[in-house]
Amino acid sequence: MNEATGGKVTHETEVVALKRRLAKVHRIITAGGLWPLTKGHVSCRIPGTDKVLILAHIHSTGRNLANTDVDDIVTVDVEGGFIEGMVEPVDERYAHTEIYKVRPDVQAVAHAHCPMATAFGIAGVNILPVGNRGAIFAPRVPILDFDKQIDTPERGRRVAEKIGDGCAVVLKNHGVVVTSDTIENVCITLFALEETAKLHWNAAQIGKVDPLTNSEVASVLTGHRYEEYFSHVWGHYAALDPWSDSQR
Repeated sequence: MNEATGGKVTHETEVVALKRRLAKVHRIITAGGLWPLTKGHVSCRIPGTDKVLILAHIHSTGRNLANTDVDDIVTVDVEGGFIEGMVEPVDERYAHTEIYKVRPDVQAVAHAHCPMATAFGIAGVNILPVGNRGAIFAPRVPILDFDKQIDTPERGRRVAEKIGDGCAVVLKNHGVVVTSDTIENVCITLFALEETAKLHWNAAQIGKVDPLTNSEVASVLTGHRYEEYFSHVWGHYAALDPWSDSQR
């Protein structure tokens, strides 16, 4: 028990816990190979505030994301303004903040350059909801025909408008942006998108690609099946983290 707080969780300890979780998913996504050259970033809201935790621009210091730690996470406001941290936030923070401004249901956002999903954007082909991980992407993953850095609020708004009320968008020639309701779930969503894209491509080499039926999509997206979509696989992805508990 924390004697200073009587065992209560303070705002500061809550923020540190969020930073630990964000750092962990950066390491997991790196280990999973979803961002070549380890270029990408994940963010989350700080509950009850208009602030966002996001990766610092640690690439400018010559580092990659394989050993992302708490100190690599910084705080910005919902407009993208730098509030606190050792290094300034990533330039593309507006891909995150502009979504938070219009989607109160979104608690975490990730941007990555997943190879297969990005290839679909380059080809101008929408990823369809195929396989048992594809339901959350129904009816299809939209493509934003814009390949520049999302480094201004206006460009961030284009991402937010294209993703709409969905959980994923492909940026043509530039990767993907995904959203979810928790840090862990946005990590899972990112993996699910790349896995769905690979399955779609493999099926297309054989014949016609038939997406999941509307009824199956609806059943996955409701009740316990939606919860299980995430909870049943988190242990698999968490095991990719190269850090043991003793190192955290």
